[in-house]
Amino acid sequence: MSKTAVVTGAASGIGRACAQALTADGFDVVSWDLAGEEPVDVTNSASVADAVARLDGPLDAVVLAAGVSRMAPLLETTDDDWHFQMNVNAFGVFNCLRALAPVLRPGSAIAVIDSMAGLRGAPYLSAYSASKFAVTGLIEAVTPELAVDDVRINGICPMYVRTPMETRELAWEGQLRGMTPEQVFAEYERTTPLGRVAEPEEIASTALFLVTDPSRYMTGSFLTVSGGAHLGFTVDRT
Repeated sequence: MSKTAVVTGAASGIGRACAQALTADGFDVVSWDLAGEEPVDVTNSASVADAVARLDGPLDAVVLAAGVSRMAPLLETTDDDWHFQMNVNAFGVFNCLRALAPVLRPGSAIAVIDSMAGLRGAPYLSAYSASKFAVTGLIEAVTPELAVDDVRINGICPMYVRTPMETRELAWEGQLRGMTPEQVFAEYERTTPLGRVAEPEEIASTALFLVTDPSRYMTGSFLTVSGGAHLGFTVDRT
């Protein structure tokens, strides 16, 4: 029997890598993205409801990867910065969970791309961190409700990942700290014990694990996929 999955944010970055990983594993993947052939806006309840109505049948997996970021000091963080990130990152996950839960097959699983910023706040990312802490709490809150219907949900907490979002953040952080993007990136590598940032495919392989049988006894968990960067060490490789 074929397996069907929905992946949000599937047009680029981690979302695209997740869609490719699930497809390679035999899933029929339905890609949701504002940039898709049939655009889906995760912040719009009607858009998500219409996308659910277009599904052919029950789902076996969901990967919620749509996300945005902006970087600024607290005192320079605008109302728009706050609402933009909370709307996409927090409400977007809530909106999709609420709409997709009724069409999830018993035994199915959800992986949410959370963030290390949802476990530990980060400077210049006050609104982003708040949105991801909301995602963390949401996952924990819905875990027992979904389990009653034999549906699992887990979060993935990356740190540095080579995506278009990170490219923008390198420029923002460089401006804020008087550094070049290249210097910021080199610092990321120095503070990652494995010595490099993650590739999107490495986050996607974790998502695939969480929505397939090898993780069948995992729910309400958060996997840190950071190369050790979340520990805060500076690594001397000389």
